[in-house]
Amino acid sequence: MARMLAVDWDRHEARYVLGTTGAGKVQVHAVGAVSLVDVSEGGSEPQPDLSGSLAAALADEKIGRLPALIGVERSSIELLHFTLPPAKDSELPVLVANQAMRESQLIGEQSVIDFVPIDDNPAAPRNVIAAALSPEERGRIQATCEAAGLKPARLLLRPFAAASLFVRTASPAEESCLLVNRVTDQADLTIVVEGRPVFFRTVRLPENADEAQLTERLLMEINRTLAAAPQTHLGGETVECVYLFGRADDHQDLMERIRDDLYLTAKVFDPFDALRVDDALVPEDSGRFVPLLGMLLDEAAGSHAVDFLHPREKPRPVNRARIAAIVGAVLAAVILGVAYERWSTWSEIDAKYDAKKEEYDKLKKATAKADDLKKLVDGIERWKAREVVWLDELRDLSLRLPSSRDVVLSGMSLSLAQSGGGTIDFEGLMRAPGVLVNLEKKIRDDYRQVRSKGVRNRRGEREYTWTFDTTLSVKPRSLKAEKAGRERRYVSHLPPEEQLAARSPPKAPDPKRDEPGPKSSKKRPGEAKETFVKASAANVVDQVKKASP
Repeated sequence: MARMLAVDWDRHEARYVLGTTGAGKVQVHAVGAVSLVDVSEGGSEPQPDLSGSLAAALADEKIGRLPALIGVERSSIELLHFTLPPAKDSELPVLVANQAMRESQLIGEQSVIDFVPIDDNPAAPRNVIAAALSPEERGRIQATCEAAGLKPARLLLRPFAAASLFVRTASPAEESCLLVNRVTDQADLTIVVEGRPVFFRTVRLPENADEAQLTERLLMEINRTLAAAPQTHLGGETVECVYLFGRADDHQDLMERIRDDLYLTAKVFDPFDALRVDDALVPEDSGRFVPLLGMLLDEAAGSHAVDFLHPREKPRPVNRARIAAIVGAVLAAVILGVAYERWSTWSEIDAKYDAKKEEYDKLKKATAKADDLKKLVDGIERWKAREVVWLDELRDLSLRLPSSRDVVLSGMSLSLAQSGGGTIDFEGLMRAPGVLVNLEKKIRDDYRQVRSKGVRNRRGEREYTWTFDTTLSVKPRSLKAEKAGRERRYVSHLPPEEQLAARSPPKAPDPKRDEPGPKSSKKRPGEAKETFVKASAANVVDQVKKASP
């Protein structure tokens, strides 16, 4: 959003509107008008002090030196309507300048000429509205702005700006209409067809006339304008409605006369209402400010019909030497850019390589140390792979042996094997040969192989009538099996209820049962086997320690 100042003037007053423009919208901040003060120098006739009056008015607003849109009135320019042969838009500036100098002797080569094409078809004759500003008038306007402390950004034609505001905001239902805008002692009359201004007139009104006389004069000029408008511009249509700029109270009599005398529809167009300006900022006779509001709205839209500071010009001839120089400079810049990019890329790659090599050397040293540690760990793992947990083996063996009523062990030895695992040799007494078959069946699994060396009969014995000598080969448990849990490994062959009993922790001793008293001489079943296992545990530990490297 940019703050802009729109200013125009005539013989009686100077007007200004301060607003913010951007994104196709206008926000009005201040609206004002100042009457011109007459001054005289050296006995000459009094002249209106335009720059001094305008500077004083703007100083009260504390606006500062903002970019200004300057409105030029119709009396300061030459306005022409003519038709050109079919031509492209790029060819129009030359054609318009030549035709304008032919039709008006007041237009010279130094005049600033801008134009608006009424139609857009390059294959058909081009109807054009041309406006010419003399260099002397342009110099006077710029000097006035300089003296008033204004910085002109554009020199715009007042009737075009007023018509543009109507076209952009009113959206009339009629295809052709006449716009009437009274500005002090002048009136701008513009015919708009299908949203495009096609004909302009500015008439001067009598001074010191009453309202009835002004109404009569305006009615007559409206009728003349309708008669003077070329039918080629109207496209065979007639004006359907007359729009009066301002408020309804300002033009009530004129609206009635238009309806009664000209048999046309008459409406009022309020510019401040169209832009939604706060009522506190709206001045009296608001139609005077329509061109200023139109200038700001065109600036917000980024498009002006006529601008004497930036007129339409013919395309400049192609400067091949300049193009070659630009192309050469671009190629040189591209080559330098590519070379710099390659150099920076290789520099970055070299830096990354040095960093990776340093990291590689550090990892290589760490890897050598890790290899030595790995060899030591592998040796320990190989040694542990041969290890047999004798206490677990003895516990599992005691759970698998038949009851003491059938078997009694009389001796046992445990030893490690060179290839891993170990061997358990045990001998004992049994009630019958079938007990040995049951014993081997219970002990044999994926980790144990059982082989009985001999079975002998003990004659004369009543309970344990047979002896046996058995060798049990034990494989070491794998690390995976060890992680699964020792209880699960060693008691998985038991029925569920016995597995639960084996996994349960031993019960705390009952003080009442452990009290001193007469001991029973009769042993409970299996007591001899359990006693043997407990007595052998200490010997097993000693043997494991001796066998360990």
